[in-house]
Amino acid sequence: MTIFFEDWNVSYGSPYLIEPDEVSEEPAELIEDKQRFRFHPGKQEGEELPPLAFVDGVRRGEASLYRHDPLSGEIVHGVAGAHARGAVVRNGNGPLLFKDTRVSRLCIWGAGQKPTLSPTEHGFQWESDSIIETSPKDLLARLHQRMRSSEAELAEAMGKAGYLTVIDGPLPYGRVIDVPILGYIKTHHKAILKAEYHRKVPSLAPGERTSLFARKHCFSAYLRLAPRGPFSGPWAGIVRIEIPVGAGLDLAIREANRAAFFLPKFAGVAHKDPRAPQNLQPIGALENHLRHLLGDPRLAARAVRESVAHDSSHSPAQRGLFR
Repeated sequence: MTIFFEDWNVSYGSPYLIEPDEVSEEPAELIEDKQRFRFHPGKQEGEELPPLAFVDGVRRGEASLYRHDPLSGEIVHGVAGAHARGAVVRNGNGPLLFKDTRVSRLCIWGAGQKPTLSPTEHGFQWESDSIIETSPKDLLARLHQRMRSSEAELAEAMGKAGYLTVIDGPLPYGRVIDVPILGYIKTHHKAILKAEYHRKVPSLAPGERTSLFARKHCFSAYLRLAPRGPFSGPWAGIVRIEIPVGAGLDLAIREANRAAFFLPKFAGVAHKDPRAPQNLQPIGALENHLRHLLGDPRLAARAVRESVAHDSSHSPAQRGLFR
């Protein structure tokens, strides 16, 4: 048995989390190359890169809340948090630029409750949201869901504006998307292809992709960003892309070819990113920029405390609201 060194920093886990010989219950069917499994080199039409957009978001829980009804004894949990989303764009061979960044702050409550927090004099304000579930895990999951929805709206807008758009993570499920945006998956959780094809994926050369295969909501393919290091595992540098089925097969093939051509040019580098090469350089820069826009988490938590104190002192109905 061969031992490999995991390129990712241990705090980020592993990009390959598939158990040996594990295959999904319904392996995806090949949709290209007459159902034969082949490798394709990336191709670009014309000499210049198309207008590119890389879309991502970050989120952060900032304060825990609960609301207590002294008459019934009911306690309802909430969470105050923030998410930010934006894009890095490049037109032709021009510079990479941040575009359409936005920060949203939310107060999310469980049990269908939806009280509000008053804005502070320092500019903090929160939109209220509500879910039926009550656990802190579900409340934070709702924050993640809101972030992903905001990312999807921006990615679709960029795609409609003519950008070849990459959204970090899988395509947003539950949305009908007919523009050719690309979902970009860095971590592999289960084997999607038949075992005979799955075993061949690590043989991809840099800038090559596999035949497209069909899933319920998308066409998909694996591609290799960069060569393996001397001690790296077989799947190091391999990512999976998703293209909406609404784009049609012919356009999906074209976009997959272009993705295999241009994505390796933006592969992450180890001395800058602990998830290199899978975490693309524009995505890594965007994540850092968006975290900066969220501001100091201590100031955000203090703002929630000030809002709670203000509401409690001005409204008897709100005096059961505590941090």
